[in-house]
Amino acid sequence: MKILESKTNRRVLLLLAILAATVYSAFPFYWLFISSITAPSQLFSGALFPSAFSAESYVQLFSATPIFTWLGNSILVAVIVTALTVVVAVLGAYSLAFFPTRIGQAAGQLILFTYMFPGVVVVVPAYTLLSRLGLVDNLVGLVLVELVLTVPFCIWMLRSFFLQVPKELLEAGRIDGASRMRVLWAILLPVARPGVIAIAVFSFIFSWNEYLFPLVLINADEGKTLPLGVAGFMGNLTVQWGPLLASGVVAVIPVLVLFLFLQRHLVEGLMAGAVKG
Repeated sequence: MKILESKTNRRVLLLLAILAATVYSAFPFYWLFISSITAPSQLFSGALFPSAFSAESYVQLFSATPIFTWLGNSILVAVIVTALTVVVAVLGAYSLAFFPTRIGQAAGQLILFTYMFPGVVVVVPAYTLLSRLGLVDNLVGLVLVELVLTVPFCIWMLRSFFLQVPKELLEAGRIDGASRMRVLWAILLPVARPGVIAIAVFSFIFSWNEYLFPLVLINADEGKTLPLGVAGFMGNLTVQWGPLLASGVVAVIPVLVLFLFLQRHLVEGLMAGAVKG
């Protein structure tokens, strides 16, 4: 096509494509926020920019629901899952990447294999096991189940990142008398920081958004996470649109802020983890 022969035209088309993709991706968030501050009388008017605004949705959310309890539970679970996932993934990836054995290779393949199963497959076994341990309706049980889903992928991705680190760096540390843990802490982790940040962000977002396992494992109102609370606004016959939209905005903000601050490291980590496996 002649229109693509010009370098300027190609740049313009590329910019238009990026702009279209950006608008397409950002519009749901725009609609969510605008709808959450729209007056109830205009909520279904279909206008992209309504003429009347109201904070009634947020007033209902913060005054009539235990939103802070839901937020606290979600933050607690997500932070613990993220911290434990990073620790286990770093140690596991370090072992698989730099101490290769037949058993280790088989373990690595098994770890990846387990991640291929959807989470719904382990719902019944997880509930049965946690019920026998007395961890149903307990945030500890929820953390344990989510670790089963985050750790395999994070080990595999971090292993791929570790394999790109020059072994000469690690050998130099060993020659200088550093222990293996010292090499890991002082040499490998600083170099692999984008990968570590990437798995931390992945783990946090996964835990923050998880709905299925909290739905199955948590029954008490004081143990509900934010996704469960948000879903509670949708009943069989009615939907509380105001609190539902406002809670959606509240749920998006932490993840959005986290991504904006760490997006460079996240992209670097994901790209590096995809290069070599």
